[in-house]
Amino acid sequence: MTADRILGGAVALFGVFLLLWGIPENVKTVPGVFVYPNPALFPQIAAVLLVALGVMQIAFTKTKADVPGFRRFALFMAVAAATLLAMVGIRTFGYLPVAIALMVLICVITGERRPVWLAAVVVGLPVGTWLFFEQILSRPLP
Repeated sequence: MTADRILGGAVALFGVFLLLWGIPENVKTVPGVFVYPNPALFPQIAAVLLVALGVMQIAFTKTKADVPGFRRFALFMAVAAATLLAMVGIRTFGYLPVAIALMVLICVITGERRPVWLAAVVVGLPVGTWLFFEQILSRPLP
């Protein structure tokens, strides 16, 4: 079994975990209040995509890739640690400042240097997400 298939299985299992426990346990709806779209809709779509893409990676991988080297693993762990720090900081500082700081940190960690791409990722992605959920769907972000 290759590392690609192992990773695909882990992603698919994480999606199943989100669908069966993570989303139902953490996304609450208010009884008696009709809200469209359901607050769980977008997390459920993301979880289904994780399952589908993980299964596709298991089924269609053709490489015989081995486990990545230490440098790649360290970069992955740095991104994971930055994401965990963002989860802690989002309640204190709010979504936009933390999301922009996280995008800057991820771009630095991954070595991204293209100016247009940096602007799109660092500012466009967090602001676009905020506009979509807060302004269009009227769903508060932390």
